Amino acid sequence: MTTPLATPGDMVDLHPSTMSLDGKQLTVLVKTQDVEIIQLLIPKGSSIPTYQAEGEIILHCVEGRVSLAVLGEPHELRAGQLLYLALNEPFSIEGLEQASVLATIIAPKQGPNVELIGGQKPS
Repeated sequence: MTTPLATPGDMVDLHPSTMSLDGKQLTVLVKTQDVEIIQLLIPKGSSIPTYQAEGEIILHCVEGRVSLAVLGEPHELRAGQLLYLALNEPFSIEGLEQASVLATIIAPKQGPNVELIGGQKPS
C-alpha cells in the first residue's frame, strides 16, 4: 500500500512545474476508507492504459491538456476542466501536453445507514 503524501491539515502544491516530468509519475495525495486523491503527472506523448477504478471518479486537469478515452469516445480535458465518471467506468489517458491531472476516487457507499447529500436515503 502506498503511503499518502498528505495528512489532515497538510497543504499540497499541485503545480508540477517544480517536479520532473521525465516519465509518468503517480502520487497518492490522500487515501481514506471513502476517498483517494491521486496526482498523475503525464508527459506529452505518453499514455496511461485503460484503468477502471472501484468507485466513482472525478478527473480534474490542473495543468496542460490530455485526451481521455471514455465510453468509447475521446474527450479532451484542458487545465481548469474536470470530467465525472460513473461507478467502475473504464478510461485511459494520453498526454497532449505536459499535464497534471487529479484523480479523485470515491468509494461506493454500502449498508443500511447510507445517506446522500441532502439527507435522502437511496431506495
